[in-house]
Amino acid sequence: MDGQILSVEHIFDVLTAPERRAVLYVLCKRENTMSVDDLSSYVASDEIDFIQDSSEQIATSLHHLHLPKLEQFSLVEYDRDSNTVTANGLPRRLKRYLQITAADEMEACSEDATTSERTA
Repeated sequence: MDGQILSVEHIFDVLTAPERRAVLYVLCKRENTMSVDDLSSYVASDEIDFIQDSSEQIATSLHHLHLPKLEQFSLVEYDRDSNTVTANGLPRRLKRYLQITAADEMEACSEDATTSERTA
């Protein structure tokens, strides 16, 4: 599949899983190759509040499900031998949707934190 031409259906398929969105958020900020362990740690970090799994759980789901799916759409290169991931250039259309979901999720996290502070 050409990584530069994604249908809206494929974009929604990619963005449906919060783990895949988180991976794309992290990889968009970095231009270099990352180990799956480092990527899992970033996804599990406090910076990404909408994923509650441990780094180990995330690494397992990335390896078996999410990185192969992202690779299927040519969005990442996943080297299973070296256990590394490199982002390919993301299509403009996907970036647009990713920016919208990122803004929405970060706003929701902020609202949740504010609500929690008020009720405490």
